Amino acid sequence: MVISFEQRTPDKEKKCQFLQEQFQNCGFERMIFTIHPYGLPNEIPAKCSNSNYGLRMAVKEMNIADDEMDNILVTTCDADSKFLPQYIAALTSKYLKENRPALSTIYQSPLFYNWKLDGLSFVTRVTGLLRSFLMLGALIPFNINTMSIFSFPLSLTKKGDFIHPGYQMDDIICLIRWMGVTQQRLRISIIPVPVLSGPTSGETIEKEIIKWARQARRWTIEAAEVFHYFVIKARRMPRIAACSWGIAFIIYYGVLLCTGCLFGLTTTLSMTFLIKNVPPVISYVMYGLLALQMLTFSVAFLIDAFIPKLMHVDECIFIPRNLFHYITTPFVLLGYSFVEFYALHEVVIFGKKVCKHGASAKGAL
Repeated sequence: MVISFEQRTPDKEKKCQFLQEQFQNCGFERMIFTIHPYGLPNEIPAKCSNSNYGLRMAVKEMNIADDEMDNILVTTCDADSKFLPQYIAALTSKYLKENRPALSTIYQSPLFYNWKLDGLSFVTRVTGLLRSFLMLGALIPFNINTMSIFSFPLSLTKKGDFIHPGYQMDDIICLIRWMGVTQQRLRISIIPVPVLSGPTSGETIEKEIIKWARQARRWTIEAAEVFHYFVIKARRMPRIAACSWGIAFIIYYGVLLCTGCLFGLTTTLSMTFLIKNVPPVISYVMYGLLALQMLTFSVAFLIDAFIPKLMHVDECIFIPRNLFHYITTPFVLLGYSFVEFYALHEVVIFGKKVCKHGASAKGAL
């Protein structure tokens, strides 16, 4: 196990000692602690540069030969991650059953944000449920991107020159970077074991919503930064792979998460206040689309009814409260779209200056 700290982390020596004592009898062959130096050229102080440095130091210390790297899988995670005991076995089994696709596949476990999620506001809970649902229904099956906690062969990492230390979204940047060096669109294979992740939290509902908006803004700005990186690197990729991934990325982040809800809102307002004598068939289509949307949202809540039990998470959500969260889902998604719309204009106007990482507060976990 490799644990990487930043040089400016307070009490890092004590933390290393504490973690050594906590995990020394947990079955790891060895524990490697790395300290990422502050102020290295062309690097930013974030998870991306820390992971890049930690991986490089671990490979060097373990003296791993290139022909052995196909047999080593790396899993990157966050501090607010809880893995089920079956994770490593499921990952290994999937990798072997797929005949060790070392240079073509990245592995993603479904992330569920049920870490004390029942104690948070409807805004945070609905967002968490939708993120998990969209990961299962879009990000993984359409090979759009991995998200924060994922696994990959070490040989793919080495071929792609490890992790870019200058971009915040290391998960998507890795995918783009590695597509360039392998000259193919990488496949994201699902690991059939969920991982528990922590949602954004706050001391009060007001603070929680403010931090939720900041988090949504940060994700959007980083996604825009990622797309800029992709546009630069796309010329080095096969055209079909680059075009197919770029279109999927735009549809997901640009249409589904941003403009889709705004288009629905403006269409509804124009039909209500501006357009006279709307044909009945148009009204029926609009109502049908709304019903289809709510039916889709219900799948996310249905999944949430089973996942906490599967992950042994104790939650207390009564039916009236769950129904209220379900009804407010389109409004939460609309609010998210407004934040995205604002953030995209920030990027257009201010450029790189707004591409800064602000970690989300999770003090309630």
